[in-house]
Amino acid sequence: MESNPFAGKKAIEYDNFFKTPFGRVVFELEKELLFLALEEFKGKELLEVGCGTGIWVKVLKDEGFEEPVGLDISLDMLKVARTKGLKKLLCGTGTELPFKDGSFSCTYFVTSLEFILDKRKALLEAARVSREKLVIAFLNKYSLLNLFRSLRGIFKETTYSRGSFLTKEEILRLARSVGESSPFSLKFESFYSTLNFSIDGFASRELERKLGFNLPFGAFGVIKFRVVRRDGAGKGNRV
Repeated sequence: MESNPFAGKKAIEYDNFFKTPFGRVVFELEKELLFLALEEFKGKELLEVGCGTGIWVKVLKDEGFEEPVGLDISLDMLKVARTKGLKKLLCGTGTELPFKDGSFSCTYFVTSLEFILDKRKALLEAARVSREKLVIAFLNKYSLLNLFRSLRGIFKETTYSRGSFLTKEEILRLARSVGESSPFSLKFESFYSTLNFSIDGFASRELERKLGFNLPFGAFGVIKFRVVRRDGAGKGNRV
């Protein structure tokens, strides 16, 4: 069972964060990286696992992408997403995707893998339903911002207390484990990061862009994989 820390008013609080001064800067920087990873999929089928309140589904739709399918475990988050006029929304879990093999050109996660208990199974399912690529945007465990969030969580329960921050190396290990015992393998293609010198309440677009998007300790990282199917893979509805 996946963790759902976004029930009730948490869904509204999550959505409202991106309307704060800090949240708007975070949003612009994260959007820039997500577009770097997904720009090749304009006009193609996309799936977002853990779409939350539909922030990224709407952004991509507004920027000329075909509207992604959004899946989330939280009915409260999906309720907020529907107020944005989004049509392709489903309630479900990332470990049991209700789609046929190869249904999408690309499946992507935006800071949602952190809240899925069986991360390997989630990646395996994402690979199963993807014909071309898999993109994982994650919260880096060893960044200044997320170290601060972890420390704060020791003294007071927060949204992040229900999840687990990740590292690039952990995600690469998970990707390798998918290929060890399944009909799919995930081949690393690219990595970007931002929010390198952000702390809670502060982020600078100018500084982050000057630093570039390839430093290893940004709070927001994006990894792209190519999905490779071995002989016979992708012929059924399930792995």
